[in-house]
Parts: sequence; structure tokens; C-alpha cells
Amino acid sequence: MSEAEAFDRTGERPRLKEPARYRGSLAVWGLLIAYASLYPFLPLRPPSGDLVAAFFTRPKYVTGFDIALNVLAYAPLGTLACLYFRETSPRARAIAKTTALGLAFSFAMECAQLFIPTRIASIYDVAANTAGALAGALVFVDPWYSVVTRPLGGFRGRIVIEGGWGDAGLVLVMLWLIAQLNPALPFFGAGNILAEDDTSGAAATLQWVGVALSICGFGLFISSLLRGPQGALRITVVLLSMALWLKFVAASFMLQPHFAEDWLSVGRIVGLVAGIALLLPLRLLPRGARMYAAILSMLAGALFSKIFGAYSALDELLRVFRWPYGQLASFTTLTQYVHEAWPFLALVFLIALFLHTRKISA
Repeated sequence: MSEAEAFDRTGERPRLKEPARYRGSLAVWGLLIAYASLYPFLPLRPPSGDLVAAFFTRPKYVTGFDIALNVLAYAPLGTLACLYFRETSPRARAIAKTTALGLAFSFAMECAQLFIPTRIASIYDVAANTAGALAGALVFVDPWYSVVTRPLGGFRGRIVIEGGWGDAGLVLVMLWLIAQLNPALPFFGAGNILAEDDTSGAAATLQWVGVALSICGFGLFISSLLRGPQGALRITVVLLSMALWLKFVAASFMLQPHFAEDWLSVGRIVGLVAGIALLLPLRLLPRGARMYAAILSMLAGALFSKIFGAYSALDELLRVFRWPYGQLASFTTLTQYVHEAWPFLALVFLIALFLHTRKISA
């Protein structure tokens, strides 16, 4: 059964699907929330009675930004949890289970924050997080379900390879887009903008080659996720355009003015154009050859990035931001870790998918 056929006319799922299919996606988002909630993890101290009492009282400062951020962070968790529960439960029960999971998980995160001196735990955050999880689950309720959710599910079923392989690839795409929210990270490269040196000559050329190979590898990665050979170039360009706009908007709001354009150098623009040009003929290769070329391109691009990547200390990096809302260190480190790990996670996925495809065709 394809993804497009997985929903009936009432919005309920037939009970023939894999019950654990969305478990991995749900776990990944839960880990992201846990990192953002508990960073910097250490030092730990037992909470005092005053802290426990303050947990259940209204905090002195409650900002609309914090509430919105909590809701937005837990909305994807709610959608993924509802997808998971809908494999074995009717829609109403799945939404109820999702809300209960969001409440329990948020309460656990806030209780854990009581042991971290730099974090402030509040029952109001639990309420906002639970509301976000419920909002994410309500995408399966009409009219939103009929207008947006079901068409998106059908589109995913027609375009992306089915089952857990497609889901894992989409999770990687989601992680890649999350990393683009940090404007202090270079567009396709390692390190950060504060520590990047102005290279010239052969070193600059090699750096641009690394960007081109990474972008070509990214496009071939996208091609490997698609059911057929068509559309890889269009979808790659759309995703790259989304990433560029995310970087631009984030830099405009988050970075000091004199750093606002440092995430995209002239060399990276050259590498971007060269990578797309290299993708043009390679996307027409047979599926197995595309995956093999994606592995080679992504590996070479990642190695080049590591060779030329430069890193500054966290306190120096935070000074390039102008962000008054807090949680900047957790956001910066989380997105940097995702940014650095993504090429290697994508390589593992591509190698596993390549071997799986060879085994099926054998």
C-alpha cells in the first residue's frame, strides 16, 4: 500500500500499516527537544524547596516569544506522535494519546531543568508545550486535514520512496533545514563564519571545489529519495532556495550588522553554481549509479570542508549575535552539531540504502 492510499475517506488509517514506522522520526525530534531543554546539562544540583514552589507559580516574566517558541517546538512532536499512534488507534484516541505524551514529556523536561542551575522550570512552559503537541495533532482534523495534511501525504507517497527508507531520508532533510537556521554557520562547509580565514589562490579554489562537491552530493542525495529520476533538480533548487532564505532572514534578525553577510562568500556562490552544474548530467544516471556518485561526492565534500573548516570558541561565536531572547547557546551548539554531523549521517543512510537496493535487485 502506498502512502497516498494509507488514508481512507474518513481520515482513518487501515490497520495494516507498520506500527513502529514513525518511531524513529518521533525519537529524533524528542532528542532535539531534550537537548534544547537541558543544555548545558552540567553542573547539576538538587532543587531547593523554593525552586519547586516557584515551578508551580507564575514566573515574573512571561513573554509572547517564549510561549510561541514552546508551541512551535512541540508542534512537530505532536504531528509525529499522532502519526505513530494512528497506526494502531482511531483518530480521536490518537490525538488524546498525543496530548498525553506531550504533557508527560514536557513535564519530564521541566522537572529535569530543576536540577540545572542555568535553566528556569515553569508549569507555564508545560502548558505551552502541551498546547503545541495538541496543535501538531490537530492537523489530522478537518478542515485542515482535507485541505493540507492529506494532500501532503499523497504528494509524499507519489514522490518519495515509500516506507522507513523514505521517512529516514525526509528526517535528514528536516535536520539539514534546521541547521540552516543558524546564520553563523557557513553555507555548505564546516566551522563558523567568525573563524573563517580569507583564503586565496589554490586554497580558495580547493575550498570552492569542496562546496561544489557537497552541493552536488546533496542534489544526488535528494535524487536517491525520489521514486523516479524526474524532479531531482527542481526539488534540489527549491530546497537550496529555502535554505538561502532561511539563512538570509536569520542573519538579518540574529547577527550583528557587520557579520550579516559573512555566511555566504563569493567562493561559496561559485561553488553553489558549480555544484548545480555538476548535478545536471549526474542526475540522469541510473538509480544505483546516482547513489554511488552521491556517496563519493558527499564524502569528498565533507573531507574538504573539514580540512578548510575553522572554529572559534563558543563565547566568541555568541558575540556575533544580537539575540535578546535567551537560549542562544543551546540553539547555536545544537545547530552546529547537526550541521557538522549531517554529511556523515547522510553518508551512512546512502550506503545503507545502496546496499539495500542492491540486495533487492540481486
